[in-house]
Amino acid sequence: MSNFGSNIKKIRSLKNYTQQHLADILGLTRAAVSSYEEGRAEPKIETLMRASQIFGVSVDDFINKKLTVNEVSHFKVPEIAPKTAPDEKPETFFPENANWVSIKNATIIDKRFHENQILLAKEDEISTSQPQIIYTDDTLFIASAKKIESSNLIAGNYTIALNDITVVKTILGWYQPLSKEGSGNIFEELEAIKSRLLALEQKG
Repeated sequence: MSNFGSNIKKIRSLKNYTQQHLADILGLTRAAVSSYEEGRAEPKIETLMRASQIFGVSVDDFINKKLTVNEVSHFKVPEIAPKTAPDEKPETFFPENANWVSIKNATIIDKRFHENQILLAKEDEISTSQPQIIYTDDTLFIASAKKIESSNLIAGNYTIALNDITVVKTILGWYQPLSKEGSGNIFEELEAIKSRLLALEQKG
């Protein structure tokens, strides 16, 4: 069995939350949280990814490591949004219309990013300061500091004609490899995690 159940129980106990409260945070039922904590079930990939992003712990650590009190004491668990009325849309985990974008073959001007990352981005207007993905027919650029001169967008040493820009997306976040040995491919790493979970279930 993995350490996920004992780790979320430790986090829950430290924050003095009920199983129902933690279930609300993770978008689960109380019964699911109970089954994880008692080692009767293992979480799905979606649950692992959500817990990883909320608590700032890698999926690998959640599964393979017994977290210490010092390691979990810095977590700031988000507040639970009030229940929405039947005709209201619930708040989604990712912003509406945002999607993941591979930048494997992009021209990267902002060196905070690298080609192995996958960026979460949303279509937007050109900003002169926000990190953005600039699409043209031929390529895409990753840039933050930009300026508009005449009919051109200046980003680093590149001059891009405004008429050549097809889409602009503002970067909201990015996916990092789960470990230094990770491939940087989110789909390959999720498949590897899935395989490990299936192996753990078979042992259980």
